[in-house]
Amino acid sequence: VNAEKTKLFFDVTKPNSKLLNKNLHSGTLSFEMSNGDEKIITNCGSPEKYFGKNQVFFRYSAAHSTIIVNNTNIAELSERNSYKRIPKNIRNITEESESQYLLSGSHDGYLKNYGLSIKRILKISKDGNKINGSDQIIVLKNRNRQNFFSVRFHLMPYCNCIITNDEKTVIIKTKKGFAWHLKSPNIKLAIEESLYIGYGDRPLGSKQVILSGKIKNIKNIINWELKKIN
Repeated sequence: VNAEKTKLFFDVTKPNSKLLNKNLHSGTLSFEMSNGDEKIITNCGSPEKYFGKNQVFFRYSAAHSTIIVNNTNIAELSERNSYKRIPKNIRNITEESESQYLLSGSHDGYLKNYGLSIKRILKISKDGNKINGSDQIIVLKNRNRQNFFSVRFHLMPYCNCIITNDEKTVIIKTKKGFAWHLKSPNIKLAIEESLYIGYGDRPLGSKQVILSGKIKNIKNIINWELKKIN
């Protein structure tokens, strides 16, 4: 989606289990976002740019800005550089109105192991200054109250961030001095360390914002907002 100065990429591509490729990722329903010439929300980078140890970690679901259950990959990567488990059904809808773009995607990558269906809805304002997200986890079978979710937002290394005292808002500041807030009305946020692979011989330190909790209900909804504030 191109909304004025904001660009957003939404991953609704179905992995191909027959394609042997060392650069395959497990990032279904992840998104990346830039404003002007500054990228803000990202994944952790492409492992082909880095030749150190443990490149495979950067292909995992947790290295993408998406919804993860029990820290498990959405599509399981095999040691032979392909997939040994993939979502069978990935659906997406794109709509446009006078005020916003709407992107919606769902997958069943957690159905077999946890009995869950995942859905993400993104609403982007036409001026590109606000993104509203609704991440939904639906229990279809084998309800287990020990399951937990993590919604991750990986930031570029040049982004600084602080969290408010009530842990409901994170203020993100870019290298050019622009500020965005990321907040959730019903889930507390946390900031953790992350890594980003650029063009170089080592990963760069970065931050990630995480919304997490237990999957308690038949339908679990995690709402959040990313908004430019200056």
